[in-house]
Amino acid sequence: MNKILNKLNNTYPIKLIICDMAGTTINESGIVYETLYETIKKYGLIVNKNDISKWYGKNKYEVLNNYSDNKKLQLKLHNHFDKTLTEKYFFDNNIKLIHHKLPDLFNGLRKNGIKIALNTGYGVQIQENIIKRFNMNEFIDNYISSEQVKFGRPHPYMINRLMAMNNINNPYNVIKIGDTENDVLEGLNAECGLSIGVLSGSGNIYDLSKSHLIMNSVMDININV
Repeated sequence: MNKILNKLNNTYPIKLIICDMAGTTINESGIVYETLYETIKKYGLIVNKNDISKWYGKNKYEVLNNYSDNKKLQLKLHNHFDKTLTEKYFFDNNIKLIHHKLPDLFNGLRKNGIKIALNTGYGVQIQENIIKRFNMNEFIDNYISSEQVKFGRPHPYMINRLMAMNNINNPYNVIKIGDTENDVLEGLNAECGLSIGVLSGSGNIYDLSKSHLIMNSVMDININV
């Protein structure tokens, strides 16, 4: 699999790797989707457990808004979701890095001139809290939330913004890595050099079938520079 990475690197030098958070760089065991489901149910809205697979990788507020057009109710849904997820994540210590050597991996890539960025379907505050919790600013270059762009995944806007932040013009110099179909589609829609699916989160081989490459984990990345 890393022959594909290195072939790309020889043709279009890899300048930026953009990683999803939940399921890709953060292990949270699906809590975010359970919390979305519980929030929708709490307010008496019709939701089916089968809906959950459609939410993978999406902006979490967009998911909630799909269940009600009422602006006041949408705000209640957002606030309850944020409060509940924060309690589950940070008070109960239910999250951890996908691997304890992730900082070493990312810093090794950065030493070789490859920038590392994170994007997510989380809101800004939760994203920033996670980054602070694990001191991720010590091994990444920048990050963005879908809350900061017009539309989240599978639209390419977060990737486009991160490319601009890192002064990269050619998407072929960019790799996107994520654990959901929407992550993969985001990378494809942005025309990244590679859009890689990883099996460490919610997606299975079928979900990730549109990706250029499937890996067990982001930890499998090995680029010769």
